[in-house]
Amino acid sequence: MSPCSKLVEGDMVRLRDGSLWVVKGCYHPLDGVVAVPRIFEGRKLKRLGEAYDVVARYYRHYMRFLPEIGKVVPIIPWEAVSECLRSLEVVAALRESSNHLHRAALDLIELLSSHGLECGLSGSLLGGYYTGESDIDLICWEQSVDSYEVLRTLRSSGITEDLSLSDALEEISSVGELLPINHHVRLLRRKLTQGKFRGIKYTLRILDCDEEKEILGPYDVTREERVLVKLIDTTHKTPAIYRVSILRPQIIHGARAYLVSYRARLTELPYGAMVSGEGLIHLRLDDRLIVVDLDAPNSHIGFVSF
Repeated sequence: MSPCSKLVEGDMVRLRDGSLWVVKGCYHPLDGVVAVPRIFEGRKLKRLGEAYDVVARYYRHYMRFLPEIGKVVPIIPWEAVSECLRSLEVVAALRESSNHLHRAALDLIELLSSHGLECGLSGSLLGGYYTGESDIDLICWEQSVDSYEVLRTLRSSGITEDLSLSDALEEISSVGELLPINHHVRLLRRKLTQGKFRGIKYTLRILDCDEEKEILGPYDVTREERVLVKLIDTTHKTPAIYRVSILRPQIIHGARAYLVSYRARLTELPYGAMVSGEGLIHLRLDDRLIVVDLDAPNSHIGFVSF
């Protein structure tokens, strides 16, 4: 039986061996939780590739194929979990702190709440491994508001700020992967879900799992593929689910096609952007569904034009 209820993307679990893992995705099996390591033997794993290297070396026995998402992922069995850290449950503790990062995080949470967004802590503030230079990472849910319009209003009024060029380059040097550097810089500097609040960098994940339910497996076919897609809508939410037109390869004429990612760096790609890369393609033949997955550890994006 699960010792944790309703864990969401960005929550964390601590294993009995002391390692700290970040919950990934919306779908989880009954006997465990999909997660990747963030703190292992005192070392912070900033990139997904680093996390999967640790899994491959030390936790290979956790790797299982999950039909609903069409790939092999680390699934932590509940008996290995010693503690669950939920984003919404640690906010109250900030009210007792005089730490400047804690105060800024709490003020940002309360500001967003006043605009109809319920938010909780993620990242280093949730896991307790923050430093004086850490960012604010939040998980948020819409409460009958248009979250992107809220973020646009906060930016246009100067309450939040764009990342500067140096901010963007620092972010990429620290955690950047998957995207080419020049495209990543351009994207970071125009984002509303990433920016600065009172001089501190922040990242918001607006979590919405409802749309993903319609495109889960089991799939009839999953294969590695090099793709070229054109986005025919945009999203700022996690998971980032974009309707796309697949230009290459030609697979199923007239199929519904989506590009899906849980990486914050792939949110807010603009309408009409062209994305070329290598990843997994999942096919569901009975309802002519194609899902392009660029979250595999060996996924690579060649370019994003916008």
